[in-house]
Amino acid sequence: MGVQGFDGEFGSSSQKVMLPATGSFTGYYQHTVELGSGYLSATQDSKQPLCGNEEGWGPLSPFRYDFTPCFIDVWVASVALFGLVAGSVAVWWLLRWKRPTPVAKDWHFWTKQVLLALVVADVAVQLVLQIISYPGIWFGDFRVWATALTILSLLVIFAIQWLEHSRLRNANGVVLFYWLFLLIALAVKLRSLISQQIYAKSLPYFIIYCFGYGLVAVEFMFEWLWPKKNDAYDALVEKDECPVEYATVFSQLTFSWITPLMKHGYSTFLTEEDLWGLAHKDTTKATGAAFGDAWKRELENRSHPSLWLALFRAYGGPYILAGFFKIGNDLSAFTQPQLLRLLIAFIGSYGVGQEPQPVIKGAAIALAMFAVAVFQMIMIHQYFQLAFVTGMRIKGGLTSSIYRKALKLSNEGRASKSTGDVVNYMAVDAQRLQDVTQFAQQLWSAPFQIIICMVSLYQLVGWSMLAGIGVMIVMIPVNGLIARFMKNLQKKQMKNKDARSRLIAEIINNMKSIKLYAWGAAFMNKLNYIRNDQELKNLRKIGAGQAFANFTWSTTPFLVSCSTFAVYVLTHDTPLTTAIVFPCLALFNLLTFPLAVLPMVITSIIEASVAAGRLTAFLTAEEIQQDAIIVKPAVEEAGEEAVTIRNGTFSWNRHESKNALMDINFSAHKGELSCIVGRVGAGKSSFLQSILGDLWKVKGEVTVHGTVAYANQSAWIMNATVRENIIFGYRYDSNFYEKTVKACALLDDFNQLPDGDETVVGERGISLSGGQKARVALARAVYARADIYLLDDVLSAVDSHVGRHLIDNVLGPKGLLSTKTRILATNSIPVLVQSDYICLMKDGEIAEKGTYRQLMAMRGLVSDLIKTAGQNDSGQSSLDGSPGGSDSETSTVNEAENSQEKEEMEEAQEGLASLQAIRPGPGSSSARIQRRSGSVATLRRASTASFKGPRGKLHDEENPSKTRTSKEHSEQGKVKWSVYAEYAKTSNLYAVAIYLIALLASQTAGIGANVWLKNWTDHNTKAGGNPEVVKYIGIYFAFGIGSAALTVIQTLILWIFCSIEASRKLHERMATAIFRSPMSFFDVTPAGRILNRFSSDIYRVDEVLARTFNMLFTNAARSGFTLVVISVSTPAFTAFILPLGWMYIYIQRYYLRTSRELKRLDSVSRSPIYAHFQESLGGTSTIRAYRQQDRFEHENEWRVDANLRAYFPSISANRWLAIRLEFIGAIVILMAAGFAVISVANGIPLSDGMVGLAMSYALQITGSLNWIVRQTVEVETNIVSVERVLEYARLPSEAPEIIHRNRPPVSWPSRGEVEFNNYSTRYREGLDLVLKNITLDIKSHEKIGVVGRTGAGKSSLTLALFRIIEADTGEINIDGLNTASIGLLDLRRRLAIIPQDAALFEGTIRDNLDPGHVHDDTELWSVLEHARLKDHVAGMDGGLEAKIHEGGSNLSQGQRQLVSLARAMLTPSNILVLDEATAAVDVQTDAMLQATLRGPLFANRTIITVAHRINTILDSDRVVVLEKGEVIEFDTPKELLKKQGMFYSLVKEAGLFEDE
Repeated sequence: MGVQGFDGEFGSSSQKVMLPATGSFTGYYQHTVELGSGYLSATQDSKQPLCGNEEGWGPLSPFRYDFTPCFIDVWVASVALFGLVAGSVAVWWLLRWKRPTPVAKDWHFWTKQVLLALVVADVAVQLVLQIISYPGIWFGDFRVWATALTILSLLVIFAIQWLEHSRLRNANGVVLFYWLFLLIALAVKLRSLISQQIYAKSLPYFIIYCFGYGLVAVEFMFEWLWPKKNDAYDALVEKDECPVEYATVFSQLTFSWITPLMKHGYSTFLTEEDLWGLAHKDTTKATGAAFGDAWKRELENRSHPSLWLALFRAYGGPYILAGFFKIGNDLSAFTQPQLLRLLIAFIGSYGVGQEPQPVIKGAAIALAMFAVAVFQMIMIHQYFQLAFVTGMRIKGGLTSSIYRKALKLSNEGRASKSTGDVVNYMAVDAQRLQDVTQFAQQLWSAPFQIIICMVSLYQLVGWSMLAGIGVMIVMIPVNGLIARFMKNLQKKQMKNKDARSRLIAEIINNMKSIKLYAWGAAFMNKLNYIRNDQELKNLRKIGAGQAFANFTWSTTPFLVSCSTFAVYVLTHDTPLTTAIVFPCLALFNLLTFPLAVLPMVITSIIEASVAAGRLTAFLTAEEIQQDAIIVKPAVEEAGEEAVTIRNGTFSWNRHESKNALMDINFSAHKGELSCIVGRVGAGKSSFLQSILGDLWKVKGEVTVHGTVAYANQSAWIMNATVRENIIFGYRYDSNFYEKTVKACALLDDFNQLPDGDETVVGERGISLSGGQKARVALARAVYARADIYLLDDVLSAVDSHVGRHLIDNVLGPKGLLSTKTRILATNSIPVLVQSDYICLMKDGEIAEKGTYRQLMAMRGLVSDLIKTAGQNDSGQSSLDGSPGGSDSETSTVNEAENSQEKEEMEEAQEGLASLQAIRPGPGSSSARIQRRSGSVATLRRASTASFKGPRGKLHDEENPSKTRTSKEHSEQGKVKWSVYAEYAKTSNLYAVAIYLIALLASQTAGIGANVWLKNWTDHNTKAGGNPEVVKYIGIYFAFGIGSAALTVIQTLILWIFCSIEASRKLHERMATAIFRSPMSFFDVTPAGRILNRFSSDIYRVDEVLARTFNMLFTNAARSGFTLVVISVSTPAFTAFILPLGWMYIYIQRYYLRTSRELKRLDSVSRSPIYAHFQESLGGTSTIRAYRQQDRFEHENEWRVDANLRAYFPSISANRWLAIRLEFIGAIVILMAAGFAVISVANGIPLSDGMVGLAMSYALQITGSLNWIVRQTVEVETNIVSVERVLEYARLPSEAPEIIHRNRPPVSWPSRGEVEFNNYSTRYREGLDLVLKNITLDIKSHEKIGVVGRTGAGKSSLTLALFRIIEADTGEINIDGLNTASIGLLDLRRRLAIIPQDAALFEGTIRDNLDPGHVHDDTELWSVLEHARLKDHVAGMDGGLEAKIHEGGSNLSQGQRQLVSLARAMLTPSNILVLDEATAAVDVQTDAMLQATLRGPLFANRTIITVAHRINTILDSDRVVVLEKGEVIEFDTPKELLKKQGMFYSLVKEAGLFEDE
């Protein structure tokens, strides 16, 4: 039959009859009828270009519900093109960038390639059949070319699969996508072929096509699901690698690469060992270097360097890529409402008297909705992953740069920034910049989404949408104002938080002093003031602001829809139908996101810019002067100049005119000991720091030859084992280590310490005594085997006999360091006698210099100093008198013998032939060489050990030592319900109940509004117009506003009555518990850990928990309501709720377990970063002196990496979960739409309004489902904070502060008698006794001295008196009252103490003397006068209100000691305890103090002095000698000397014998 006939009567009538049948889902129908022309039919000549089929290019066939035969091949051809173009790129990439490895070609490879060859053959056969079927026009027909292209593209894919086998460990992405797209295109073509009934016309082609289709499917499965064997790829495998580096593209899109970890985490609790390494690009080393280079470029090229540009240059690439993913996501999100419109139209066409649309159209819409949902979820999560990874890199890079910078800061740079501030840069500001990566893209994306939304709305409701836009434009400034208001509150909150964490840090660091002085209450009040009156007050405002903000945000979309519909109804005659309303609602729902997120984005960006500002200021802060010192190679000969200062003037601050040191000329020589002496504050320490290059050099020059070792005045001890502290990153050399330890008199201490030199000392060396710390720091210096030793007052903290030992074995002419240059700042007299050179500092200038004998002869300041010390006794006066005195002999003759012996010894070690002349002539060069090698041989330079990971990892895990700080206890498994209950209780249960009711009510009102809309549109459709407008709009409006108002109520209740209440109570309980904890708790708990509870955990309880709970409950309610609505509209859906719910819960449980452990590992591995950082900040000068910055930077990088190794899987796990859950959401959309289509197709009537309502909810469900799990996890992670706070709130406390039944009389202790009865004590359970069976009886007003070697228990005696440690057996009575029977406050208030380490707090002088503000100015000034501090304080600006920096860093150590003396005078007690109080004070000040203590002020007090310098207690009434915690002698000094026992030997060692 001719073509004309077909178009005639018969054709059109048959078309009408047949069309619905061809619209079935598969395209199959029973009757064999010729409809249009099939795929293999062709005309004689092409009617349309490149198409020789009479149906032409279509795209839709006029005869069937189908594409035309030509158009069908467009899909196949585009896949082939993709294969050709992308494939060629892939081939180039494989050849260019990937090296082949010898991998055997196994049967897996061959199967794949054979299958591919079969596919090529199959398509070739199809091509031949096509050419036969289109005689005459085949060369000009698109269908032939499409098939030919397919063959070409398959060959390219063959090449890729061949190449990738030896070059990649995973399937190439191009290949995988090619197969996937090909399958889809061929499937569409297959339906078309069935619809054309090709199987009836040319069966061979159909069979060959189907066979080829099957082969493609098998090949795809093979390439995708069949993993390559890993053992074949050993050459490519690294030990600690991250699977993300070799995951296939599908695995990356669905995050399946992390599934093994999820499985593992589900079955066992994850530990650090289970975590993967980081991808190379994510390691801190790489990110730090990237940022470092970018920042360097900024500094070089711009006067105002921009942190943002540097970050962008370093980490911008992947972030830009993320932007493209975001565009894909935004576009797909707005396709859904368009599809919804089509779906509603489709359902509507099955209504009464309508022409029904074919089923395939409905099915296609449902599938399209599903496909769009899947595409959208893949896009958004790739975007998120890239954003998070960028954030992670920023954090790593910044942390490493901040650390590097902190090691380079100069004094001015440090002055304005306390340790807490610098730690905050790392903890808070870097975190802010990390968080901003999640939001920054919203800056363009949100407006972009709003614009797309407007365009879509215009298509639906025309210009009525302007009403909506108007509302929005009005709301934006309102939201902006709220955001600004919140911003200021947040800023204030930050300040308060800083203030509180600084206070807490000080309290924890100085807990011992607070307990000794009984200042707990004063500090608790200070803390409560900051917390309750400032921080929480501000939080309440934030809560109210939040509620108001929620109101405006939740009403905005509603007001928009309300105004739009109102205007539409009033201006249009066409009815407002479901096909308009529900797509509109879906669009408005999409609008809420960009609108709600914009203020957050703005806040986040503002916060980040504040942070960036702070960091820029920090990273550009002043660094140590690079040219302050000139380092030259070490000198060879003894007596050569090793350190020289010429006309040096130095200042602490380059911006102040005040100089620390003026006109210094100084030189030190190899093999000499130079001593720097002077009074407190004369500039001794500054002098040493000028040689280190820590001071700003105003003029002059400093030259240092060789390496430097430095021991600080207050020893800097790391939280590591004693051995690690001594070795300090050098290689362990057991012989020399033994020598060092012996010379530094540490052997006895090692015997006392629980694990010997493997004992872990706590933070800041907390478990060592002052003397031990000093000697460990000295041992570290000795072990370093440097050329120049700078020792700052190392003798002051040790007892005099130990001092003697150190002088003999380390510092003196026979000591270990005798061949080195030694510069010692000191107040110790015995060492001066041994020194080669003495400098006396006065007010920052060198007042006198010369040898000991010259200066004694001059009878200048130095000789006065020595006289006041009462040391100028017979032994030394012989030096002045007869040159033949014993001492002088040693100093001359010995020296000669010494060097002679030394050289012989060195030569023997070097193995030189002893025939060589022992002393070659001075001119010969061999002497010099030999000499140098010799000195190296005695003390070979320490070589740096290679960095193997952080310290503390080196010990054997099997036998844990007694002293390691217990690992931070991280609860495993589920957080207990009791914690939730406790939190709810502290939150006030009634308030919680009201909150939940308000929540449900507001959700119900929201649904009510939408149901009302549906009824309205149904009514309009029936009426054909828009009647009763006011009634419908009024009720709709009421519903919406009601819902929003309830939201506000719920937010307010949650914040003000639940959350803030709870966090106030929790913080108070924890703070109280900390103040009441016994001292032993602080000894074993690192300060960082306690701080962490007070900063990050409290922050979570304050600000995060309530928010997460709120979102969790809201979303749970929303999802529940959604499922109900869908089930009502399509009852068939209910059958799937259970399986979907099961799947959901299963995935969620899987995720929860792993994620919880990952989060815990993340937070547990975070504190070591800060702890190490804080520790390094305390020791910057030491680290710099040893030139060990690199090692510490490595250590920091290692710790950050350890944290990121937990952080990276934890963010990836979030994406893993989201992808899976959103897939469930996509299935819900598919079910809801699919069931609606199936129902109407099978004749079950559905109202389009109901379907519209259900679908607009279904489209939201993915979001809600995702949020629920996300928030469950958030709640779980954050409730851990409550758990940790509660754990500290339940800490065991010390004895009660006041026992009301048993309070001491007001005048107690009036007599000041102290007696110990058989008293024993230990520091804490499980340790040995430190005092054993002590029985002492101290009379009223006696002056008692306590002496003994280091670690004998002298300080423990004072602690016992104050009940810092409690009795094990026995008791202490004061004035006949058992101290254990009264409250601690009563006891400690009535005793005065001058503790060993003077603790100063940030604040004013007044706060430091009298934190409770009980005393008036006159009292304060008088004690300052007695303490010899009046002049200094009067000279500071502000007098008593003068500021003291953190830790009292702007006073010298001696002045700090004087402050604590002044404190003791303020305490009106008859008992005064001095614990090594004058250790850091120079001799003259010491003499004045001793005079004060012996003066009338203290005449009628009992004074117990724990002595350092034995001369300070020689005039005591009686002396207690302790040894290993027992009293071995107790009598007057005279008697004890006669006995010639322990005391005698101590006095002798100190060189104090006069003619007694």
